[in-house]
Amino acid sequence: MKNLSKEELLSRLEAINRSNAIIYFDLNGVILGVNDIFLEAMGYGKGNHDDVIGRKHSIFVCEDYSRSLEYEKFWDILRSGKYYQGEFERRKKDGTLINLQATYNPIFDEDNKITKIMKIATDISAIVSSKKQIDAINRSTALISFNTEGFITDVNPIFLETMGYKSNEKAKVIGKHHSVFVSYEYSKSDEYVKFWETLRKGKYFDGIFERRKVDGSIVYLQASYNPVFDSKGNITDVVKIATDVTDAVNNKKKIDDLSKNLQIELANSEKLKNAIEIEKDAALNDLDVMMKKSQSELIKVIVKVALAVIVGVGVVTTALYWLAIITDQDTQIIGSTWSNMFSVLLTNAFSIVGTIMGIKYATQEGSKEKK
Repeated sequence: MKNLSKEELLSRLEAINRSNAIIYFDLNGVILGVNDIFLEAMGYGKGNHDDVIGRKHSIFVCEDYSRSLEYEKFWDILRSGKYYQGEFERRKKDGTLINLQATYNPIFDEDNKITKIMKIATDISAIVSSKKQIDAINRSTALISFNTEGFITDVNPIFLETMGYKSNEKAKVIGKHHSVFVSYEYSKSDEYVKFWETLRKGKYFDGIFERRKVDGSIVYLQASYNPVFDSKGNITDVVKIATDVTDAVNNKKKIDDLSKNLQIELANSEKLKNAIEIEKDAALNDLDVMMKKSQSELIKVIVKVALAVIVGVGVVTTALYWLAIITDQDTQIIGSTWSNMFSVLLTNAFSIVGTIMGIKYATQEGSKEKK
């Protein structure tokens, strides 16, 4: 660098200035200069150099940190001529946080004396935010990574424990194929081959997956298989994010079985109800037949008795009439009496028979109406 001309050095510095956030400080941390990229990154806006020049570096950090021994040591290191690099959390003008990947570089004069500090920075807030999200997921969710051929490249403790390993047994799965988590039959199937072919094409999978733990028992995972791409759009690996839902799946199966059994019982109850209805109708029909038969038998008996009475009275009266003729008694009274009695009995007999037939007819009509 010392052999470069002044023009070449200025040209290189200008190239850095066009693409990076740059700010200059004196040895006490007072701002000497700043470019537009830095101003925009920190929320001051392009061209607003006067808002920061002359102020101290501490305007970019929280108040507690600016008063700490750590902050004082930071500037002592820079004043000693050593450079400082890393990721730094800083405060923007509105107080919100920004993460900078930066280097603090002491600048020396011809006498090798430090004259100022130049900071070159890049805003990596999005990267840091993504990393924090991944770390948060990693603390609460089962994670495992595979290369595009399905071999395990990384796994977190939660996934290990979910699959029946100990949290520190990472070495037991790294380098093995994903197929160690599925049944032998499925690992040899066309469906499994197609599964990995789809992932290699950049498509993701999500759903509930049946997998095998290290002891061979079944575990159900609510999971997503997510292809990861590089800057050129090539797939570098596949990240699986999973949650153990075995209890929920097993409970659902129990509920489904109970529901199925309930449907069967309801169907059987309906069949039993129909059978009872059929038996009831048959019993009522039999009862109706028996009642009709009993009515017919009763009518026959009454008619027979009525006819027997009539015949009996007629026989007695006739006998008395012939007895009166034989004994020369007055037959006119007997004949009249016999005639009257016979007429009355015959009328009453037919009246009884008519009444019974009327009841029978009414009963039959009532049965028809019910049917």
